[in-house]
Amino acid sequence: MKLLNAKTLKSLLGCALFLGASAAFAANGDTDFQDLYTKLEGWSQGTLGRSISLMFLLVGLGVGVIRGSIMGAVVCVAAAMALFIGPQIIDNIFTGLI
Repeated sequence: MKLLNAKTLKSLLGCALFLGASAAFAANGDTDFQDLYTKLEGWSQGTLGRSISLMFLLVGLGVGVIRGSIMGAVVCVAAAMALFIGPQIIDNIFTGLI
């Protein structure tokens, strides 16, 4: 089996950079779903998100008590954090400067 030579590797890298640049510009300018995004972000970081996070914690604690392990609670706390912090991370990824 032949390994990729330097010329092929350079051309693959160039194509990846070209496609990556177009994906970065795609995050700006389109506002068709801005209302939906704002509503979902408000829900996940508002009282609905906090309620779901609390339910995650209670279910995790229940699973942890039944199994005799703290891992159920740890997974549920991680899911609750992802629900609450996730929209901020997505905003930072898509609005980051290259």
